[in-house]
Amino acid sequence: MSERQQLEILGKRWSLIWVPNLRGNLGRTDHDQLRIELELGHPDDRTIATLLHEALEAINRELVLNLDHDTIERLESGWFAFFEAQGVDLLPLIQEPGE
Repeated sequence: MSERQQLEILGKRWSLIWVPNLRGNLGRTDHDQLRIELELGHPDDRTIATLLHEALEAINRELVLNLDHDTIERLESGWFAFFEAQGVDLLPLIQEPGE
């Protein structure tokens, strides 16, 4: 397990952690420890989409939105498509600072 960077979500510092195996998941959010874990070895676009999903999970809980998992998945797909269509480079989100 290796810590790659910090992300800020709603004013809180979250650690982005890369792990070799999440047992069938591409990402996981630990709200108690403010950690987002991502599984190593996936294409950049899939990893970015997974990070968006996990960030939405964090926002959902912090703002007590009570969104179900299916809604979060649809929001993740929509936001990813929106950013991509606008030419927004999200690659820095999953790169170690200074890379």
